[in-house]
Amino acid sequence: MKNKFDQEIYFTPKQAAGHVNLSLSTIKNYIYTGKLRTLKTPGGHHRIRKSELLSILGDMPIDNGNIYNVSLIDALCTSILGVFKTFGPAGESSILHAQEVSRLASEIARDMNMSDSDIKKIEIAGLLHDIGNIGIDKYIIFKQDTLTPHEYELVKKHPALGAKMLSSIKELKDVAAIVAQHHEKVNGKGYPKGLDRRNIQKGARIISIAEAYDSMISPHSYKTPVSKEIAVNEIIQKRGAQFDSDIVEHFVRIVNNGFHL
Repeated sequence: MKNKFDQEIYFTPKQAAGHVNLSLSTIKNYIYTGKLRTLKTPGGHHRIRKSELLSILGDMPIDNGNIYNVSLIDALCTSILGVFKTFGPAGESSILHAQEVSRLASEIARDMNMSDSDIKKIEIAGLLHDIGNIGIDKYIIFKQDTLTPHEYELVKKHPALGAKMLSSIKELKDVAAIVAQHHEKVNGKGYPKGLDRRNIQKGARIISIAEAYDSMISPHSYKTPVSKEIAVNEIIQKRGAQFDSDIVEHFVRIVNNGFHL
C-alpha cells in the first residue's frame, strides 16, 4: 500500500483483491477490461485508489430483486467499511461509530413502525453514512486540533462524496440518497444543500439524530465524551431546528426504555 500520487491510499491488485474479497484474477480482469481504473507507477505497476474499489463492488451478483433481504448486501457493506481499516486505530473507531449509528437508527425506524425494507435501508445507510471521508485527507478527518475554516469546508463535502461513491453501485442508489442528506437540518441550515424538513428523506432525518448522539457520547481524539443524559438533552433542545421533532420523540423513548450503545 503506498501513499503517493495524492493524499489517498493506493492498493496493489493483490491488496485490492483481499479488501473486497475477490480473486486476484477477477481484479486483473476488471483492470484489463477497463472496469477498474488504475494509475501506474514509474515502473509500470498498477495502483488502485481505495475509493475506486467501490465501482467494482456494484458488479457483484445479486440473486434477489429485493436487495434489502439479501445477505450479500451485508457482505458488500463489510467490504466497503473495511477500507477504513487502512487508517489504523482511528479507522477502527470510524467503523465502530458506523455500526452504532446503524444500530440506533434502525431501532428508531422500527419504533416508528417502518417497513422491513425501509428499516434495512436505514441500517445500511447508517453503516455507510461517513464513507465519503475516505475521499478526504485523513490528516483533516482525524485532526486533533480545531479545524480551520478551509478544512471544515472540505469535511462538509463528505456526504456528497459518499453519495457519489454509493450511487455508482446500482443496489445502493436509495441508500446513497440518504447518505447525501444526513447532515441536513430541518430548519434548512445544514449541509451540503441547506434542505429543510420537507425535502429531507425520513431516513436521513433518523440517521442525523443517531449520528449526533453517538458522536457526543463516544470518545474522540478532539473532544471528551459527554454523558448519555447530556447528549439526550442536547438533542431535545435542538428539536425543530436541527432535528425532526417527531423522530426525537421516538429516539427519547428508545433511550429511556434501556437502549444503550
